[in-house]
Amino acid sequence: MDYTLTVAALIGVFVLFTALRRRSSLRTVPGPISPSWIFGHMLELMDSPMYGENESAWQKMYGTVYRVRGCLGQERLVISDPVALQYIIKSANFHHAQRKDATNVALYGAKSVTSLRGGQEHRRLRAALSVGFTATAVSEYQAVLERIARRASNELEADCGKAINVCPLLASAALSAASELTFGVEELDKDLVGDILKIRPRSWPGQSKSEMLIDSIGARFPIFFRAATLYLRSFNFLRKVQVHATQVGRQILLEKIAAIESGTVDLGHDLFTKLLTNNSSSKRKLTDDEITEQTSVFLVAGHETTATTLAFGLLELGRNPEFQQKLREELNSHQGDVVYDNLPLLNAFIKEVLRVYPAAALRERVALKDEIIPLSEGLVTTTGQRITQISIRKGDLVMLALALQSFWGDDADSFNPYRWIDGKIHVGEAIGPYANLLSFLGGPRVCPGWRFAILEMQVILAELIRKFSFTLPANEIVRVKLSNTLQPTDSSGQKCVCLYVAWNLEHV
Repeated sequence: MDYTLTVAALIGVFVLFTALRRRSSLRTVPGPISPSWIFGHMLELMDSPMYGENESAWQKMYGTVYRVRGCLGQERLVISDPVALQYIIKSANFHHAQRKDATNVALYGAKSVTSLRGGQEHRRLRAALSVGFTATAVSEYQAVLERIARRASNELEADCGKAINVCPLLASAALSAASELTFGVEELDKDLVGDILKIRPRSWPGQSKSEMLIDSIGARFPIFFRAATLYLRSFNFLRKVQVHATQVGRQILLEKIAAIESGTVDLGHDLFTKLLTNNSSSKRKLTDDEITEQTSVFLVAGHETTATTLAFGLLELGRNPEFQQKLREELNSHQGDVVYDNLPLLNAFIKEVLRVYPAAALRERVALKDEIIPLSEGLVTTTGQRITQISIRKGDLVMLALALQSFWGDDADSFNPYRWIDGKIHVGEAIGPYANLLSFLGGPRVCPGWRFAILEMQVILAELIRKFSFTLPANEIVRVKLSNTLQPTDSSGQKCVCLYVAWNLEHV
């Protein structure tokens, strides 16, 4: 434990306790009894042996909205009610909680599309960036992604007949894809690549107890929190990566500008080129600095969540050899110029991986002003009153839980790709942009690159499944942990999906 942080956090306990003495607006919302005033339910939520076990049990007991305790007695709402989720996601009155906000600024920069707090500047930036993420624009990357997938499969050939951790291979492939998307460059500066690939294990192994305490104080006293983050080693490393990524992005941008002006460039499909050549509208025009300030977003966020989702996908294939074979048969029946959206089993599989393993499974938002959140099902308070909306105060924290049992059915906790084929999926008002899932969030903060991520997963999975078979070794246990995002880990807590890789004899 970082004792400096612990001392810093405890200094603020008295002040925080004084602030929390007001009667909470959430006090009558039912929820589990807190096991600790210091840590509340946070250890059960963030540091359980297998993420989601407690959350699933509480949802079955208390419903789609319930109250939990954060550190130092702080009350929070956990929400999976679809109407409430949709309201919060679309509202400008909710923003990232303090730690996430600080992380975004450190890693992506204060002017990145991820860090901005909405408003006209955020809308203008998103509108400009959209030129690279339309359905037509994304389809232009298929050949590039197929080349990257073939290179990954060629690298995997050397490990046939072995049990290996597939996460590094997938991370490298996804980073190459993100680089092609952003710059049209497959090979990045090696030092930058090394730092980016270190981010997850070095900076987000999971929150320590002292960092949980800092978070709770930061929710009420953001000035204190911002000062405290200056002393977090992980944040210093994130800032280093952001500065390096922006420098690389600026150099590549200047080279593209010079090539365009001299007429010596074959204009590519990458985002930087599109932004430079599609700036005809003054409302969408971005400065060179605004373009390069997005570099870290698309390289880091653009590769990590996709690589992790792919790792969870291969894990489930290793657990389900019968389904893996059926999926392989579908892929083998479609050769040549493949239209990946026309592969029902592959797409059902990807949807189920995203449903069961959403990257940000528990998103935190802080209310920027007093709000009233509508509910679809309503709830009965501890005083016996039935309510259909909840009043919260400025500064209150809500946790957006993306697993909704009433939405997906009694087997919501089970991995079942066929649910997407048998016609039993609940049809209602769309929450997220893809398959009614919140994996890419929604509303004004929907992930701009979600179409690219889907195509990338389709292409890489198709290539690997055609060529190899994957088996989970006997007695191999993969734990699902929540740090900044969901992560597959081994018994030591390191990111790992260990699978036995063999040639698919039908492909040889």
